[in-house]
Amino acid sequence: MSADEGIPLQAFSALLYSDNVATVCRALNMYQVAASYTRLSGGNPLEPLGGEVRQVARAVLSRPPVAGDAELRAAFDHLSALNVLTSLAEAEDAELIAGVLEGTEDADVRATALLAAAAVPADPGARLVGVLDAMVQDETLDERDRARAHAVREKLTAP
Repeated sequence: MSADEGIPLQAFSALLYSDNVATVCRALNMYQVAASYTRLSGGNPLEPLGGEVRQVARAVLSRPPVAGDAELRAAFDHLSALNVLTSLAEAEDAELIAGVLEGTEDADVRATALLAAAAVPADPGARLVGVLDAMVQDETLDERDRARAHAVREKLTAP
């Protein structure tokens, strides 16, 4: 990596490890935008920090979601972290995603957590499959959420 390449990564890393939750969320969102451009540009310039981004996302999800204020909507931190896991999820993230799905009442968090669950690349574990089963059968959930949960469960358990 040349010095010119290192400066943007250092700047991004400073955002990622900020003490300000809004700044951390911006960094997570920046990573996800860069990852989505990979198909068009041929690569994610932030990819060398993917492991760190994943760890920060996991740390965010291990805490209760932030309350909303004038600048951020409630659970913005969980949305940002789950969104980045749609690109970076690994098998061991299944437990954390299941916990979010069990604990959220927020429809946007639920929808994004389902996308992250669908991105789990290997054995999703019994807990995540069980949570998805419960969601499919939960008549208090919107029909769309139940259908999404069913589709994700089918994807994760297909032979």
